[in-house]
Amino acid sequence: MNKLLTYSFAVACVMAFNLSADHHEGKGMKGGKMMPLKIAKNWVEATYTSKDKTMKMVTKHMADDGFNYPGRFVGFGFVFDPQKDEMTVNWVIENSPAVGILKEGDTFVSVNGVPATRENRDSGKLVFAGLPGEKVNAVVRRDGKDVPVAFARGLVDPAYTKEQVLSNIENANADNWGAIEHKINEMAVNKKERTVYVWSWHKSLDEPTQKEFEAHVVTRFAFNEEGKVIAIANLTEEALIQSQLGFRVTR
Repeated sequence: MNKLLTYSFAVACVMAFNLSADHHEGKGMKGGKMMPLKIAKNWVEATYTSKDKTMKMVTKHMADDGFNYPGRFVGFGFVFDPQKDEMTVNWVIENSPAVGILKEGDTFVSVNGVPATRENRDSGKLVFAGLPGEKVNAVVRRDGKDVPVAFARGLVDPAYTKEQVLSNIENANADNWGAIEHKINEMAVNKKERTVYVWSWHKSLDEPTQKEFEAHVVTRFAFNEEGKVIAIANLTEEALIQSQLGFRVTR
């Protein structure tokens, strides 16, 4: 459930909007069409409970030219399929440190001398997380040859297309999907801007560390004139999450 600004700011965003009577009516159907408030609620519920339901929500309600903004982070900026043993780059995030260094189809051989096996990856021995500006040396297999690459961690601000969102969901493990507990605390609508904010709470399990953590999340949905989700973004308590998993966030 990844990701990524401060909760205090997020709550301020939610509390800036009020639900009016006509938006309470928007919780159901209007003219046979599901209204934005209901779509947003069902979407958030799906992400906490079911891979299949999430896939259906994105397929049906996300605009073909819509984007998902999962939140900024410090890293390298590439996407791979975590369900596969080999760590192969599916795509490189635009304007990230990996641009011009990694290519789609590159398969990691080692990272700072540590073999890029699934065991080492899942146990956190591959040092992808860390301080910004810190250099990492790796070896990737490209076109049948081992190629050394080096880059420094930096700010990554991803924006995923609908196709990429569906690919990420498809590659996720359904058995590990969702939260242990969750609750939707409040919803708010800005009718003029066609936006919906959903403030939720969840308790989840971090697979690599096998530790439970909890966090508040505010999800912002923006709708186009046809009632499709044109943009979705999350704000969450990232520093709190990391501290619950035993990591120290250095500023």
